[in-house]
Amino acid sequence: MTEKRDLLEMFKTVAARVDKRPFPNVTPGSKISELGIDSLSVMQIVGELETELGIVIPDEDLVELVTVGDLCQKVEARLAAGG
Repeated sequence: MTEKRDLLEMFKTVAARVDKRPFPNVTPGSKISELGIDSLSVMQIVGELETELGIVIPDEDLVELVTVGDLCQKVEARLAAGG
């Protein structure tokens, strides 16, 4: 559970850096489409997470993302698979 929280905090940090505004109230259930982040910024956030964590999330997995928790689960799965 700690990892999920850390990934959520990591998402908030990267999203704030990419979108140049804070995301203090984001939860795992927050819908990405309702955060006011455009698709290009989502791609940048994912790219930064991939770089920081040394993983690759296939593009086809990105279309399945609805919530921030979905993204965290994809990241966790990639980390568990070794990248």
